[in-house]
This record gives sequence, structure tokens and C-alpha cells, in this order.
Amino acid sequence: MPRRLLRTVILTVMLVLALPMRAGAEESCVNCHPNVKTELADSVHAGELGCASCHGGDPTIVGMESHAAAKGYVGKPRRADIPRLCASCHADPARMRPFGLATDQYAQYQTSRHGLLLAQGDDRVAVCSDCHGAHRIVARREPTSPVSPRNIPATCGRCHSDAQLMAPYGIATDQQEKFRDSVHGRALFIEEHPGAPTCATCHGAHGATPPQVGAIAKVCGHCHARIRGYLEEGPHRKAAEEGGLSECVSCHGYHDTREPDDELFVTACSGCHAEGTPGAVAAEKLRTLLRQTRDDLTTAREEISRVAETSPTVVRFRPRLQQGWAYLMEALPVQHALNVNRVADLTRGARSIADEVRGAAHEAEQDGRLRYLVLALVWVFILLLVGVTVLYRRERRRARAAGEGR
Repeated sequence: MPRRLLRTVILTVMLVLALPMRAGAEESCVNCHPNVKTELADSVHAGELGCASCHGGDPTIVGMESHAAAKGYVGKPRRADIPRLCASCHADPARMRPFGLATDQYAQYQTSRHGLLLAQGDDRVAVCSDCHGAHRIVARREPTSPVSPRNIPATCGRCHSDAQLMAPYGIATDQQEKFRDSVHGRALFIEEHPGAPTCATCHGAHGATPPQVGAIAKVCGHCHARIRGYLEEGPHRKAAEEGGLSECVSCHGYHDTREPDDELFVTACSGCHAEGTPGAVAAEKLRTLLRQTRDDLTTAREEISRVAETSPTVVRFRPRLQQGWAYLMEALPVQHALNVNRVADLTRGARSIADEVRGAAHEAEQDGRLRYLVLALVWVFILLLVGVTVLYRRERRRARAAGEGR
């Protein structure tokens, strides 16, 4: 074999043998940490970051020499260092641009209650890995992500439902339980409404902070802008400006936000307005108008459904009834202005439509009954006619048979 060919064969064999050794050397961390390899493979960081990106060291060395301080090994980062470590990538516009990610998370975190306490040396507060995970970091859009909307209350609750952890801060631990039973919690967990709020919606995500009394209305106003606008038109605005009223929480609650109903009117309004006072009288008028209107519209809807079983054409009145519901939906935010006359006008229009639809449904039902009666009479006449015809023919046959017998 020529020397040049022999040299080529030897180099090729060495290269082939070296490839798996090199790959094994690059993944040397997983020799001792196979579970971490599995977690990292499911992470958004897979293919982008390796072990040394966060822990330092030399992953090409098989053995504990890879942990040498001379190789830059830092091991498990201290909790106080984790936000800065994550920010080394996530605050870099050049590195985040391909992924379309914001680069201000670390800046927001430093202004949050968590970040401020961490800067003071309190490492019990939440850091990035507490919410996003350590090795298996999943995108927010994935249902299994701890920061997906449905999972955020449980993620926050891991700390905020821990009585021992919250005791030094004097923070209640029933927020998660209250939220699940609230109108917002039902919208998130039961109705699966895409716009349902979570903890981060009101408190912020990376810049999480408790909203102060003056800011609560603005926070709620992000979703309930029209309601807040009407609230500022009414007399409650002055009380809120003077600090005697927290615009939204005073009536609806905080984490246990209640759905507006008759009971809420009684409990919320009576807390400030004694029976017989102008405020209490106005509240009772509003409650009566809204309740009667809702009852009338509901009755009309049920009437259409009932009559439709025998007169299907009655469903043509449903679009008209929707106009009545639209009047009621407009009256609901207007009530926050405590404008009884305006609410009365809107609910009057809704009740008028409800009466109109009920009348139309009743008329359709009467027409249906009349049609069925006429149809029944026609069938009776037809059957009677058929019967008479049969008897007549039978008598004719008998007569003919008798005549032939003579």
C-alpha cells in the first residue's frame, strides 16, 4: 500500500474514533447529571445554552477537573446572583433580537418589591428560577409552563400561600384561594376566557408590586375603562380623591372580586350609606331597575325558547331581544355614575323590548294554536269525507249485489 494512501487511512480512522470522544467530552456534565440533560432538552434554551453558560467550568473535561476554579467554575449560582446572571443574556438587545424578547425584564425586576428586597440582602424573595424554573424553562404559551396564564396563580401561590414564608412580611396567605372563588378566577379556570386576569395582570410580572390605594382604579381601568370613566362622573370620585374610598376595592373586593348582584348592592352600599339616606335610596332604585330589567329579559328569552318548540318561526325575534340586552349591558357601567335617570332610560328601553318580544311570542303561539286547530279540522273533514265515501261505495256494492240476485 502506498505510504500516502496508508497515511490517509490512518488519519481517517483517527478522525472517526475522535468524533464520538469529542461529542462525549462536550457533554461530559451529563455523565453525572443525566436528569438535567433531560430537563434542558425540553427547555427553550436547548441548543442555545450549555451547562457552562450558567455554571462555568470546562465541559470538555471528563472528571472533577472540569469543576476547577481555574476553569471558571461557579457551581450553583447564589440566589442573589440569579437575576443578574439571567440578565447577562436577557438584557442584551443583540442576543434577544432574534427571539423578539423584551430586554427590560431585569430593569423592571429591580424596581419590583422582590427586587428591592433582594437588593437589601433578603434572598427569600422570588428570583427568576422560582417562577420560570431552572433547567426546564418552557415558553409562556405552553400549557405546562409555570408562567402560562392558568398556572400563574399556582406559581405565585407557592410562596404567597406559605404561611411561614409570608409571616415576616405580614402578608396574608389566602389570596390564591380567594382568587379562585372570585369572578376573575371563574373566568380563568372555568370559562377559560382568554382575557381573564391573573396575578401578573394586576401586580405586574417582572416588576411585581402591590398596587396602592390610588392606583387600584387605574389598574382595574386597564380592562374596565368605561366603568372607570362613569365612576369619575359620579359623586364617588370626590370620596376617592379625599382618600375615604378605594374606588373599586371598596365595593368589589380585592382578590375575592365579587360579581355584581343584588347581595353586593345591599352589603357594599349599606357599609357607607344608612337606610333612608339619599345614597341608600339611589342604590335601591338602581338595584330595582337592573333586577327587574334582567328578569324581564330573561323571561322573554325563556318565552321564545318555549314557544319555539311548537312555532319555530318565533326565533326571528331573538335579534330584537338582543337589542334589549344591549341596553342592559350599557346600563351596567352607567350605574357607577349613580345617574338614576340615565339608568332608568336605558332599562326602560330594555323592558319595552322585552314586553314587545313577549307579546310577539304570545301572538305567534296563538297563531300556531289556530293553525293547528284549522289543520285538525281539515283532517277531521278529510277523514269524515273518506269515511262517507267508503260507506257510500259499500252501500252501492250491496245494492248492486242485491239487484243481481233477483
